[in-house]
Amino acid sequence: MSVTVTINSVIQITDNLTGSVTSQKAVVGSYSGTVATEGQNVIIGTSPTTIALPGSPTNFVYIKNLSSSATLTVTWTPNGGASNVVITLEPNSFHILDESITGAGITALSVTASVITTPIEYILVS
Repeated sequence: MSVTVTINSVIQITDNLTGSVTSQKAVVGSYSGTVATEGQNVIIGTSPTTIALPGSPTNFVYIKNLSSSATLTVTWTPNGGASNVVITLEPNSFHILDESITGAGITALSVTASVITTPIEYILVS
C-alpha cells in the first residue's frame, strides 16, 4: 500500500482596522508513506493513552483536541531520542508534524486529557 498526505494552506495576517493583509505565507507539504492510521472522535481519559503508530518511524502526525473545555497533553519519542511532552493543546487546537527526511519522525505517541472523556482526532502516516 502507498499513501500520500498533502497540506495546502495559507497563513494570513490581516489588519482588522484597515483590512489590509500585512503578511501571508503559503504552507505546502506532501509526504508519501506506505501506511496511514486515522482516528475520528476518539475518547481519551486522564491517564496516558498510547496511540498505535502505523509504522516506525511515523513521519506525519496531525492531532486535534476536539474538546471545548479540556486540554490535551501530547507526548512523543523522536526517532533516536527520549520521550518528551511536545505540547499541551488547548480546546479546539491542533498540532502538525511533517518530517520529510527518511528516518526522521517519531517512534512512540501518547496523549493525556485534563478531563475524562475528551474527544480527539488524528492522522498518522509512516
